[in-house]
Amino acid sequence: MNTLTRVINRLRRPLRIRLVGPSHQTAAALHGLAHMVHRRHDMNGRRIRIDLTIREKPLEEWR
Repeated sequence: MNTLTRVINRLRRPLRIRLVGPSHQTAAALHGLAHMVHRRHDMNGRRIRIDLTIREKPLEEWR
C-alpha cells in the first residue's frame, strides 16, 4: 500500500458498525468482522468504530 492510499484512508469517515445481541452472538460477529478486515487490503489504515451492546434478553423489536 502506498503513502497516498494511507493518507486517503485516514481522511475517510470511520467505518461504523453496531453489534447488538447476546454475548456469544456478538463475540462471533466481532470475530467474523476481524477476519474480514484482515483479508481486505483496502482496509489497511482504515478507522473503524464498533459499538457493542450485550443484551442477553433481546427487545421485542429485534425478534
